[in-house]
Amino acid sequence: MMMPRHVTTWLVASALLLGALSSSWLMAFVVGGWKRGTLGYLAWTLMPYAVLLVACIGLCRRGIHPPVRLLLVWAIVLASVGGPLLYIDAMFVHVDAQGALAVLMVPPLQTAIGLLAVVAALVWQWRIGRSAAMSAGPTQGNEAPHGSARQGGRQLKRLLRAMLISVIVMATLSYFLISMLQRSDATTIETAREVDRFVDQYCRHNNSLPTSGVLKARFPHLTADSGWFFFTDDKNYLRMQYPMQWWNRDAPGEPRISEFTATPYAYGIDYKCEVSQ
Repeated sequence: MMMPRHVTTWLVASALLLGALSSSWLMAFVVGGWKRGTLGYLAWTLMPYAVLLVACIGLCRRGIHPPVRLLLVWAIVLASVGGPLLYIDAMFVHVDAQGALAVLMVPPLQTAIGLLAVVAALVWQWRIGRSAAMSAGPTQGNEAPHGSARQGGRQLKRLLRAMLISVIVMATLSYFLISMLQRSDATTIETAREVDRFVDQYCRHNNSLPTSGVLKARFPHLTADSGWFFFTDDKNYLRMQYPMQWWNRDAPGEPRISEFTATPYAYGIDYKCEVSQ
């Protein structure tokens, strides 16, 4: 049984809105609220909804056949609502060491569902229109089937172009957001190198690692509130951890990976001071 047009429109709009808002809130919750870097995660989370919006535009076009409309409706609902459910499952229900990878794979999965649904709907719509045109050919002349086929081909090209543009725009936006994150990390990396040089020089001149008091006096602005941590026993152990928003091969130390987003939230350096005899 086919649903009325206004019902499908309401269902699709509700699913898109609910899915986008829920996914955004869950991702903001994972990264710890609205802070530097959150915009990049939100862009990644909302990427599939751009593709689903293209599918919704195709759904609203006049002349779309009922079975094709039904396919798009349920594909949009599945991808829109299924995303937040997968986030909840990975974050709160089946929590394990692979939860970060699961969270990162949700947007590509939603995007794949949207792309497959759009392509399948376009091909199905074109085939139905072509079959109808060919059937009407003997009674309406020879040009009618070819004209309908050409019109279906033009519609196919327009919608495929819109879908491709949406994917390119979201990919470009993600690239620029990542570039912005790396650019904002550049200052942090320079500060980390300055601290690294200080620790190295202190060790060579004093045959010991700097204590927490020495570090605090030398770098008073590097506090836990700004994401900088110095773990030390004031004897022979020192670990520096500084905040980062993305991978950067120029950053000294080893990345600390978030359990949920599978991206670095900090880099750490372990120090040892060999006492000269």
